[in-house]
Amino acid sequence: MIQAAASMRNIYIGVMSGTSVDAIDIVAVEIFDDRFNFLSAESFNFEERLRKEILEISRSSSKLNNSAVKLIDQKLADTYGKVINEFISKSRINKNDIAAVGLHGQTILHQPDADQPFSLQIGDGQIVSDITGLKVINDFRSADIRAGGQGAPLAPIFHSFLFGNEEKIRCVVNIGGIANISIFKGREVIEGYDLGAGNVLMDSWSVHNGIGQYDKDGNWAKSGKENLELIMILMDQDEFWNKRPPKSTGTDFYNLDFIIRAIKKCNQEPRPEDVQRTLLEYTASNFAHIGEDNRVMPVDKRRRWIAISGGGSKNKFLVERIENLMYIPNGELQSTEVWGVGSEWVEALGFAYLAFLRTNEISVDLSKVTGSKGRILLGNIHLPSQ
Repeated sequence: MIQAAASMRNIYIGVMSGTSVDAIDIVAVEIFDDRFNFLSAESFNFEERLRKEILEISRSSSKLNNSAVKLIDQKLADTYGKVINEFISKSRINKNDIAAVGLHGQTILHQPDADQPFSLQIGDGQIVSDITGLKVINDFRSADIRAGGQGAPLAPIFHSFLFGNEEKIRCVVNIGGIANISIFKGREVIEGYDLGAGNVLMDSWSVHNGIGQYDKDGNWAKSGKENLELIMILMDQDEFWNKRPPKSTGTDFYNLDFIIRAIKKCNQEPRPEDVQRTLLEYTASNFAHIGEDNRVMPVDKRRRWIAISGGGSKNKFLVERIENLMYIPNGELQSTEVWGVGSEWVEALGFAYLAFLRTNEISVDLSKVTGSKGRILLGNIHLPSQ
């Protein structure tokens, strides 16, 4: 756990459990209009049965059973509430100093381009509010979708707040289950969108083959060989690949079924480790176009304008391949830690910031990111029942 002394006021709690479903990340941060003070952070592991249920419901089925979704919605909310209370106790924060909790929830379906567009995150905010006794703000994506947007990514809003430098254009690439990019100058967002699969394909294949929840350092992928036939089939069936921004996607599109459908089209079934290597190369290829910007930069500047965050930043082989595609010397692609926030805490910190915006009724313009129209208040507020 990370802690720092601070005057306890304007405190916001951010809670994030990403598409990789590896852990629940919680941060406490003191937020002001133009700065923030990072207080503490901790990760909590999912109970294994709940994790498996979430993975099954979010990656294996496009048609969901309403009663099953409601049950897991309540189970996850109960877990969120308990770990938030545990975190606050460990951090020795007075609950009276907490303005609100920003709760992303667990994305189950993200379909902004459907006839009736929506994005579904489970983890009932009212239950969490009742368990913690705190104001809880969740469902950050629906208002943007109602305004004609994709509902994602929301990261550019908080990347620009956390890392904006008035003099320089900067870029953050988050490699979670889904990868997204934010480009900004100071607090002004220039562009942001989902790139495509981050860890989700590699993680799904690792679990399917009994390797583990993820391929540590990309070592299993490194033992295999890229299958060119498979990578061409993956590209051919990937409807998201050639879409132009604004665009967003989710694990209901990139999942185990996405992989198996492609394998079945191969003339000869590839070895599991070759599939993993191919999936890593396929994931890394999402970042190739960013390298075009780097080509025209002097070598010493290539690594300084961009930083990576998320679980994928810990995959050494993936990062090495991304560096090659970005024309950055191996070992020199920096994480957001050099800009003041550890890569594992960026998203949780971001949803604390979104809670700050909603609490203070500060609307945002996401037209350059999601394609929505006008300024929008993001998030629904839940207050304790008693």
